[in-house]
Amino acid sequence: MTSTTGNDKDFRDQLGKFRLDSVANSLPHPPSTSSYPPPPLPPSAHPDFPPTSHNPHHSLSSLSRSKRVSTACDFCRKRKKKCDFRYPNCSACTRAGVRCTIPPPGPQVASASVPRDQLENLQKRVKWLEDVVRRKTGVAVADLATGASLVDSEGDPDWWYQVPSILANSSHNGPPSTASPDGSTGGSSVGPAGSEQGFGTQLPNVGEIFRDQLEHRRPSVARPVAKAPRILWLSSLEETERVVNRYFDSMGYQYPFLYRSEFMTHVQRIWTGWTPPPEVHNSYHITIAIALLIGAPDGNQPADFYRVSQETLPMTLQNEDVAAVRALLSLALYTMFATTGPSVWHVLGSAMRLSTSLGLHKSRPAASLVEEEMAKRVFWSLYNLDRLIAVTLGRPLGIADEDITVGLPREFNDDWTETPGTSSITIPLQVMRLRRIFSRIYRYLYNNQPPPPPKEVSNVLGHFREELDQWRMSAPVFPPALLYSTSYYDYLYYTTLLLMYRPSPRNPNPDPTSIVSCGDSSIQVIRSYWDSYSVGKLKWIWLTLSQVYFAGITILWCLEQNARAFREGRPPSWQPDEQMMRRGIQAVVVLLEEFGKRRPGVDRLAETFRHQSSMVFSQMAYQQQQQQQQQQVQEHHVQQQVQQQAEQEAQQAHEQQQQQMAVQQAPLPLTQPTQGMPLAPVLDDVLLVDGTGNVPAIDSQLAEQLFYSYDWFQEEMATYYTL
Repeated sequence: MTSTTGNDKDFRDQLGKFRLDSVANSLPHPPSTSSYPPPPLPPSAHPDFPPTSHNPHHSLSSLSRSKRVSTACDFCRKRKKKCDFRYPNCSACTRAGVRCTIPPPGPQVASASVPRDQLENLQKRVKWLEDVVRRKTGVAVADLATGASLVDSEGDPDWWYQVPSILANSSHNGPPSTASPDGSTGGSSVGPAGSEQGFGTQLPNVGEIFRDQLEHRRPSVARPVAKAPRILWLSSLEETERVVNRYFDSMGYQYPFLYRSEFMTHVQRIWTGWTPPPEVHNSYHITIAIALLIGAPDGNQPADFYRVSQETLPMTLQNEDVAAVRALLSLALYTMFATTGPSVWHVLGSAMRLSTSLGLHKSRPAASLVEEEMAKRVFWSLYNLDRLIAVTLGRPLGIADEDITVGLPREFNDDWTETPGTSSITIPLQVMRLRRIFSRIYRYLYNNQPPPPPKEVSNVLGHFREELDQWRMSAPVFPPALLYSTSYYDYLYYTTLLLMYRPSPRNPNPDPTSIVSCGDSSIQVIRSYWDSYSVGKLKWIWLTLSQVYFAGITILWCLEQNARAFREGRPPSWQPDEQMMRRGIQAVVVLLEEFGKRRPGVDRLAETFRHQSSMVFSQMAYQQQQQQQQQQVQEHHVQQQVQQQAEQEAQQAHEQQQQQMAVQQAPLPLTQPTQGMPLAPVLDDVLLVDGTGNVPAIDSQLAEQLFYSYDWFQEEMATYYTL
């Protein structure tokens, strides 16, 4: 910005009748001096401002040359001498030792002299503020005529002058990290490692401040209530309450975005003839639909309730508020259980976009404690579900952990009394803590970066294992759901270990410790599902199918690694209990076959797993036969040596004859079979081979096939259920 006569005149015209020094003092000041820019340096000391001359040959020393202004200074005017207009002090003022001042513009302003360099300082400050507003909001304020354009809904032309105070007061975590005219920064945008403060938490979100004005968004209005909304009923109010409690005792422990007491009150009012608003009508029907799917997935009643819930879904989603996020979460849960409905991936994406638009991922004050806590429960339920679906499908996470600053929910009971460790939010809160570890494991292992050195991977996995063990040991027991809480904790613990230790893009060749952990964790995951299946409580959803298949092929992969170690002359890494391992494979086969009766396309998946299992167990049977033969040969050689030594001491004359007899009794050397490898007799007991007795051929690339079957299955899963 140059200090020419034309620019000075334009700036004075904008100021109008206001005094220059009063304008500077009237700019809003923040409470802390650290968040407001200090007086600017000369143009040569700041990189953001160009030199005063546009001449490319203008040297830096020329900045001290005199600057022509249109008005003589007060000292020269009083002495009626010619002013040489040197900047910032003319020669006469310099010799006299006085401050060089100029008269204020306009005859209306009171007679008060202003320092000559103040005009340029104020011009620089205005330019800096305009740049701040432009970077934060995208609005070119410099192009707007002051006082001639209504830029806000209130029609106040002075509204933009409040931007500095808005920037200072909207960030309670720290000063804005924006370069001031002197080149300094007002704050840091990166918090300490491991802290709750995520990246960018100290920057004021001016976009949210100006959102309604800049995007012309439709304001939130009361949702219209249908005159006679269609409502489906169960047999009685007691039956309805029982079904709803089934939902809260199952899904409510994992995703507590609905408030049980409030929901039960709505149910009772609906049965008394109350006309519910759209969001209550939608939540009532889709929640009952989910609960019916948990208990009886084969009936038509859940689909009927779901279709009625869709009648009020558009009105429920008309406003961008927490009620709309809840509706999307319920819709996502329904699509997890049902074979029809929208894509759960797309529904969760919309819910995550809406929640971040509302700022649910940020730490901010709320109107009441209940509103604040329910908003936390909504966001962390979405976080939990987003992590689970993204990892299962092998897709990116919906939001980075560094962008989340809101804290976890507090442990309140239904009457809003805080009871840590014994509240209804105890179990989901513990799950949320695990999902944060789960998220960091997934981001470290499952990306396209080059694999790090094996030693680094081992150290990182060791730290993750310590965190997981600490999480499991510190998990509180919830007495009303003792069995559920402990078994659910174990299941989540072993599924996380399975995610961490199985082959991954950044750890394609796990070490022996990982192989052992993979095998043991897989057996425990399958055992957890088998226990639920035995008591008739297994959820026949695609997430269950995914976990069962992952655990099954991981066991096969561990067994193949043992076979590879045998071929290389090394001892096997994983030495499981034979009976438990085979029962685990049998359980996977049975569960996949049962899934095939309920879900289309799973029969092909079950056949693929059966074929892989047959190959692995055939290889194991052949290796066991080789081991037995080698052991017999070794034992025979030992016996032969003992016998030879005894015969040498007893009868030296017959030594040659005894040696010939030993050679004749020795077994034939082992040869490689030419017609495939024999099957283990126990295979018939684990339902792996049909009655034809066909021997499957061993594929030399079996380990790679098992590894890539993770990605293959994720694509198949998305195809089955349009995810």
